[in-house]
Amino acid sequence: MAEVRGSGPKRKAAGFTLIELMLVVGILGILAAIAIPSFMSYVRRSKTAEAGQNLSSMFRSAAAYMAQEHSAQSITSTIGTYCSVGSESITPTPRGSKQPYEGGAATRALGFTIADYVYFGYGMTGTDKCGWAGNDSQVYTFMAQGDLDGDGTRSTFELAAGTDQDRTLYHTSAIYIVNEIE
Repeated sequence: MAEVRGSGPKRKAAGFTLIELMLVVGILGILAAIAIPSFMSYVRRSKTAEAGQNLSSMFRSAAAYMAQEHSAQSITSTIGTYCSVGSESITPTPRGSKQPYEGGAATRALGFTIADYVYFGYGMTGTDKCGWAGNDSQVYTFMAQGDLDGDGTRSTFELAAGTDQDRTLYHTSAIYIVNEIE
């Protein structure tokens, strides 16, 4: 028998067909359409963790301030106990990016500072007085506001604090939240 050249086993073409490539691109597009909004939501939610931590820190600073004695600077000064500080507006103004926190007179009196840059602005309402006598359901409201995506809609977090019969500062069981991730 004579050998026929070129009639050996056929070679298969390597690679993907156009239909297979289009199918993969379509699947990736669908996954991206689902994953990207979820990812952005998780990023905003992670930024809100800052607010709860700093409000708790403000409360601890206020509780320590209330527990210590205070006096004016003079020979005949009286010592005040169970003191609170006044109100302070929210600083810095929320704008969608991190910025330094510079507290005002009230937060400086509490000893509250934030070393890192923040997404939220912090403030509080309070009554500047000494000698809390017994229960007062509302001594402070600590506030945090942020504009996480720069669209003008603000996230608001509030923690209310009051005193009990022993003149110990306590806070509500939860933080009041409006537009958590806007």
